[in-house]
Amino acid sequence: MNKWELKNMLEELRTDNTRHTETINKQITHIQALWEEIEQKQYKITRLEDEKTELKTHYRDCMLREKKAVADAAQDEKFCTEHILNKSTDN
Repeated sequence: MNKWELKNMLEELRTDNTRHTETINKQITHIQALWEEIEQKQYKITRLEDEKTELKTHYRDCMLREKKAVADAAQDEKFCTEHILNKSTDN
């Protein structure tokens, strides 16, 4: 190889290196953006899980209140039947 061929080869390698460096920098930027997106989604998942837990607790409390209300109504009905109407109940 003569001097000019070496010079051209070196220039091509520099150009290739520059392109590869630019590509790597773009990929780094893209990967950083993906990690930020993952972090945001993980935060949202955590918030939704917390909200789900709150709603489950609220639902359970409502069901317990409803069960107690039904039991109280049945007890009141039994009391009325036995004491006011003077009928006996099997329960």
